[in-house]
Amino acid sequence: MRATLGDWFGNMADDITNCRDLEARLAPYVDGEEPPATRRAIDAHLDACPPCREYAEAEAAARDLVHRHRESLAGRAPATLRARCAALAPASPVSTRQSSIRRWVPLSLAATLVLAVAGVFLFGLNDRVEALAASLAVDHVKCFKVSDPARHADAAGAEERWQHDQGWPIVVPQTAAAEQLTLVDVRRCFTTDGRSAHMMYKWRGTPLSLYVLPESIGRDRVVDKMGHEAVIWCANSRTYALVTDEGHAGDLTPIVAYMKAHAR
Repeated sequence: MRATLGDWFGNMADDITNCRDLEARLAPYVDGEEPPATRRAIDAHLDACPPCREYAEAEAAARDLVHRHRESLAGRAPATLRARCAALAPASPVSTRQSSIRRWVPLSLAATLVLAVAGVFLFGLNDRVEALAASLAVDHVKCFKVSDPARHADAAGAEERWQHDQGWPIVVPQTAAAEQLTLVDVRRCFTTDGRSAHMMYKWRGTPLSLYVLPESIGRDRVVDKMGHEAVIWCANSRTYALVTDEGHAGDLTPIVAYMKAHAR
């Protein structure tokens, strides 16, 4: 008996039985491209699974950020990278409408996100520093979306765990009351495929990130990207990037000086 379109969508919905099943569908879900039956199944899983719900909220926050700045991101990418991103979405045998959604220009959010983050290390965008700033702005938004705002991390413990888990050392600037700085967490950076350390702080009540990349990009710059300000500098054969919202609590000069003096 020939399967109907509804049967096919229903089978897709039935496939969502655990957290792993959700991974491949999360991008089209937050882009609003999943059919109703699959969306209902995903909604049911998210209602019952707080970790997945937090992850979905982080993805949605990142895509909202990319959506607001998608033209500037996509427009700066080389034609070869735009073509590769456009080809990311396979043709759907089920719905030409759904297929066309994935191919529309400007690129879908999923493809635009690739422009923002993958180009830094994989493809080499026209301006690598600006690409880095864009990718870290996305990571900054995602990580603070799922972080516990009341958490206080221990710098020495974080350094030890990082060395053990990642195999290269970092020096984490400690919580400093005089600087109105509180260390929240130290984790791997999502958007650099885990290659860099992400130190999360609250500074004067504002989310602030310090990233340490184990390579030097050779340029010191201040970049305003995607509604965030990134102060980027190179030292010790590494790249450091301090990222915060453009509406931060004041002049970044003192906190940049503190980070330069204490981060390694």
